[in-house]
Amino acid sequence: MTNGVLVEAAGTRIPEQLIAATYWNRVEPRPRSLEIADVLAARIRDPLWMLTRQWQVGEFFATDAGSPAYVRVRSRTGPVLGWRAAGGDAMQPVSGPLEDVVETESVMGDLATRIEWGQRFRRLLEGQGLSQTKVRAILSAFRQDYPIATAGIYDTDRGGTQLAALSAGRAVDGVDVAEAAGAPLPNDPEVAAEAAKVNAAITDLAAELKVTLGDVGGAQALAWSGAQLEYQVEVAVRHPDTGPLLLRADPDRDAAFEWFTFDAMANTPAGVAQPAGAGEVPAPVNSFSIVPTFVNFHGMPNHRWWDFERGSTDFGAVTPDLRDVAKLVMMDFMLIHSNDYFLVPFDQAVGTVCRIDELLVHDVFGTVTLVERADKDAVDPGRRWTCFSLTTADQDGRPADVFFLPPTAGSLRMASEALEDVRFVRDEQANYVWAIEQCAEARDGRPWIGHERHVSEIVKEPPAAPPVSASPLWYRLQTFVPWHWFPMIPVALDPLTGETALERGQMVRPDGRTPQPLGRVLAGSPYRVREEAVPRVGARVVREAVRSRWTSGETPLWVARRKLAGRGEGSSGLRYDLGETPKAP
Repeated sequence: MTNGVLVEAAGTRIPEQLIAATYWNRVEPRPRSLEIADVLAARIRDPLWMLTRQWQVGEFFATDAGSPAYVRVRSRTGPVLGWRAAGGDAMQPVSGPLEDVVETESVMGDLATRIEWGQRFRRLLEGQGLSQTKVRAILSAFRQDYPIATAGIYDTDRGGTQLAALSAGRAVDGVDVAEAAGAPLPNDPEVAAEAAKVNAAITDLAAELKVTLGDVGGAQALAWSGAQLEYQVEVAVRHPDTGPLLLRADPDRDAAFEWFTFDAMANTPAGVAQPAGAGEVPAPVNSFSIVPTFVNFHGMPNHRWWDFERGSTDFGAVTPDLRDVAKLVMMDFMLIHSNDYFLVPFDQAVGTVCRIDELLVHDVFGTVTLVERADKDAVDPGRRWTCFSLTTADQDGRPADVFFLPPTAGSLRMASEALEDVRFVRDEQANYVWAIEQCAEARDGRPWIGHERHVSEIVKEPPAAPPVSASPLWYRLQTFVPWHWFPMIPVALDPLTGETALERGQMVRPDGRTPQPLGRVLAGSPYRVREEAVPRVGARVVREAVRSRWTSGETPLWVARRKLAGRGEGSSGLRYDLGETPKAP
């Protein structure tokens, strides 16, 4: 014992088989007196003390005792060639966030949007140096040719009807004016006198509308699959060795295209037309050297002698379950091997695929070690170990030899409230799948709650006629579901294979009216969803406006759809052949 610390050293030679079983990964002091000052001082009397320490932790038997001095990395990268909808032909260029170019769909031209851009047209006319008198005269002529259309508004749409009544004869449809760029101007003397300035204002209006909102109308995203309720996208990149490489993307619940949403498809995909200017260019070699650093995390044990640790995290007090192997492995890493891992920073440009050709570790003893891929020799996918790797979908799940850093907005995005919320639920009692429009866009641009629409519509239904017979019991053929519930009727796609789809049907109300969906998710005739796309817990599709900032400083704005898990089964209350007792008048 030296300075109150128990040191187990031997003066005689010990067999190697015993030495291999008598070393520790941690040495702690054991005080033998009432005072601990000497123990905390940790005085070193002679070099034998340090040699004993090295023997205790097994440093004399280590084969990797050399600490890395620096690391040399050689890599090659390839750019993104373009994207297309799954099964498409022509590749389209990617000039910004992948979500913006893939998910964007035309904005619904609600009344508020049309009125707002009509006011923007007024400000652009004023910016041309026109007087207020001329601006009012020009706008009066445009109101005659481009009025706010109020046809087709449901009388139960309170916000839409109020806005239509307020804007009728007072506002200009700015969206129609922008779409009519290049068309003949209204036949008016004031407009003809300032035709050059008016055309300049219309051109600026069309350009601003295109940049801000994109297309206005009913067009949906090309990559959206209504049958599967998800985006189906293929991205072509240039592999540094084999040329074009096709990647398939399955976006996550936030409709983001992170690296783990991609799977490699084929090295030389057939029929992939590259965009203009994407010729074959040899991949340049990027080589650099860097000093690695220790992997650090909160609560990590210190790797230095006599370095007192904070008690904020006590991994030794963790009591995992016997079956929790993952927690045991993690504790083993954190408590024993954490200081054996080093971090090598590597910068990769956004929107490129990268292949590490060589990773050389130079240690302090001058030894050079070539680090191979952890999954290089793993033929069986179940036995491989890899991290941050793309899966090759058409090769039994083998990892690809490149890493893809997609041009994605990721979590740096701001989403609006739901413009449209559709939920698919299974009703086992009625043996139906229902598509429920929880909310949809009203004509004033605001979300219209489905239950509010139902309450407004059923007020218009006539009361049920009293029974003709005086029988004490009469029958109701069918009850009715809420106005915003739409049945999804199973139809056979292929009788031989048993493939089934769910097709949107209609419910006829007592007054003969047939409810129709307001939004875009359920639009189309026929509208079909594959049976497997609606699990037992249901599914949910949300449309929302998304805004982000790109590396160039631009702020793209687009409308995206997200597929979420449902909340379980539901009940519509649909019943047939019910016996009821007549109510007294």
